[in-house]
Amino acid sequence: MEIIIGINPDSSDSDGMALGSLLARSLGATPILAHIYPINFDYPSMAHVDVEWVAYLQEQAALLLEESKARFCARFGWDDIEVAMAGHRSSGRGLAEMAQERGSSLIVIGSAPGTSLGRFGIGSTADKLLHDSPVPVATAPVGYAREGVQQIGRLVVAFQNTAESLATLIAGAEMAERAGLPVRVLTLLIRHRMYGSNLGADAEEVVLRQILEDTVAAQREALSEITITVPTDSVTPTGDSVRAAMERLDWEGDELLMLGSAAGGGLRRVFLGDMTYKLLRATPVPAVVMPRNT
Repeated sequence: MEIIIGINPDSSDSDGMALGSLLARSLGATPILAHIYPINFDYPSMAHVDVEWVAYLQEQAALLLEESKARFCARFGWDDIEVAMAGHRSSGRGLAEMAQERGSSLIVIGSAPGTSLGRFGIGSTADKLLHDSPVPVATAPVGYAREGVQQIGRLVVAFQNTAESLATLIAGAEMAERAGLPVRVLTLLIRHRMYGSNLGADAEEVVLRQILEDTVAAQREALSEITITVPTDSVTPTGDSVRAAMERLDWEGDELLMLGSAAGGGLRRVFLGDMTYKLLRATPVPAVVMPRNT
């Protein structure tokens, strides 16, 4: 099993390296530090400027990877690891193509610059990966490297009572079994205030209770369809928004959140739906987005 860790000097690659190292040790995988350098458009140069420019970019990429490798090994206790680089006009697509060509199992990335502490920001690289990657994509929130998490404590699987969510739960259960992690099934109940009315949010209390009962039943049924030996439980926090509901949970900081792709995405490809996007922006812990029909 091989995990690609994206290295980019403009992103929070220290957070990505921390998460990549942790996942590699938890899953018994091999970490690969990878960088995608930009390439020119196909404009031939009589003076061979393009050739010299590409050579310069490759040299800089090699230097970046060597520095990152030394930092990675020293900080996270690895003796030696492989590095890889390739040229592409899109760093996200370049990483996705590299993962597919190498047969890698996972891509890990840090947040885009300018994101708040404890959150993940979607930049151009993440946007491409989170809409077209053929392998799962793991995202590290800003500041994750500083948290010093030594091991993953729990796998939390977001569940919406759909075929895609069930497939994600099964994949998550298999990962949890391999790593010896407990599994928590998470379903958010979002309260929608009745605008234009004096009834407020309490008017939907009866409906919300019924939805809660149906959700708990769906969670139990989903858990009954998987066979694992690790402990399992389920939670259904309620809030006026995804972030408010997520903040009702007592996060320990050592969890890993697993999310499924939207049903409308391409087969065997990652594709963010509305709820997955909101969860990715709201989660205070790292997340893994699974391709559709994993």
